[in-house]
Amino acid sequence: MADAQSDRTEQAVGRIVGSLCVITTHQNGQDQSILTSWVSQATFNPPGLTIAVSKEQANTLADAGTAFVLNVLKEGRNVRRHFMKPASPREDRFAELATHTASNGCLVLEDALAYLECAVDNRMECGDHWLIYATVNNGKVLEALGVTAVQHRKSAGYY
Repeated sequence: MADAQSDRTEQAVGRIVGSLCVITTHQNGQDQSILTSWVSQATFNPPGLTIAVSKEQANTLADAGTAFVLNVLKEGRNVRRHFMKPASPREDRFAELATHTASNGCLVLEDALAYLECAVDNRMECGDHWLIYATVNNGKVLEALGVTAVQHRKSAGYY
């Protein structure tokens, strides 16, 4: 009975929809990326957001002040496929994508719907993830008529 309830609970939590985004950072002379759908606006003033990242990826956004760009993906474009599997050590995930550098030094994906230039303000360990609170310093809508890509899951047990 407990297993059935747990399974139903996972299915229900899995129905929470999140915007598909790619976080880009530039550290130690290298561009890095994280595909995420666990993003939410957190504050109005200053504009801020929260992002949940796995503990394996959390070192990318480890320190307060770390700059990054949150690229909000557009529905109907297959940009996410470049970021779905773990990168090999010498792989350039951005090689086939049009990009430009934001004022904070991180990459903007030109096929994104919008982007936000952010800086890590704080982080908190939460179970098997880290919750990052970041302030938004700049942003731009790249395609006014587009629709945000979303992640639909059937279970909360996996991405």
